[in-house]
Parts: sequence; C-alpha cells; structure tokens
Amino acid sequence: MNQRRAVVEGVRIQMLSGTHVLLLRDAEEERYLPIPIGPNEASAISYQLQGVRPERPLTHDVATQVISALGAVLREVRIVELVEETFRARLVIMGPEGVERELDARPSDAVALALRANAPIFISLDLLAQEGIVPEAAEEERLSLFRDFVNSLDGEDSSAPEA
Repeated sequence: MNQRRAVVEGVRIQMLSGTHVLLLRDAEEERYLPIPIGPNEASAISYQLQGVRPERPLTHDVATQVISALGAVLREVRIVELVEETFRARLVIMGPEGVERELDARPSDAVALALRANAPIFISLDLLAQEGIVPEAAEEERLSLFRDFVNSLDGEDSSAPEA
C-alpha cells in the first residue's frame, strides 16, 4: 500500500456543529486530513499532545501498557480508508516472537495509542487524494472549501486542560 507519513496537527472543534476533528498533516506536502472523532478520544489525544498526565491512567495509557507487558510493540498506525463515511485504521503490532499482526481500529484510538507509543502514523495515498485538503490549490473553489473548513474550527480543544 502506498502511504505517506502523517503529523498530528491537533484536535479542533467545529464551531457550528460542535464536532471534534482530528487534524492530520501529510509530512511531505501541505495537505491535511480532517477526521471527525468523539469527545473522549479528542481529550485523550489532546492530553498527550499537551503533556498532561492524569492522576489515573486513561484507557489508551492502559492499552499501551498491556501491549508492552505482553512483549509486543506498536510498530505503526495506518489510516487506510473511508467506508460509508467512517474512517478506518490499522494497528501494526510486532509480537515478542517477531510476528507482525494488523488489527482494525478507529483512527482516533489508533492515533491516541501511536502518540503514547511514539509510533509513526501513516495515511494511505489514495485516502489523501480522495479526502485530503490542499490549502495551496490553485483552484479558487478548493481554497474556498479549505477556508470554510478552517473558519469553522474553534482552535484547540477547549475541553482539555492547559499544560
């Protein structure tokens, strides 16, 4: 599968709908992939990005600890496709015996785990071509769509505590 490394730009809230959006950026080009996510996953990602350490471990912290305790490593996360308006991701886990396994996951959970495990995140080039937003596109229509998207965002997730 052709894929491109991604950088987590952050979590935003769309002002009109209140929807949380995970914003991934293509590491090689100025192209973005916005993925709607739930508020709990938005908080888990925001906490990690801001370096917030809750008093008790969150679900993604526990999952990362379980993977490690079993002698496995989260090798990478792949955001692979959009099916019926639902983004799909894969966790690539290397077991202690050296066998690589792929597990289906929601992109929000996959990214929350990748951030905790310092694992790289990749996006399918096909998905980027179909759903990615290119702010420098010469076509005014595409620029207008990107501006509308950016203008609908309310900055960083305000539900996450400050670091």
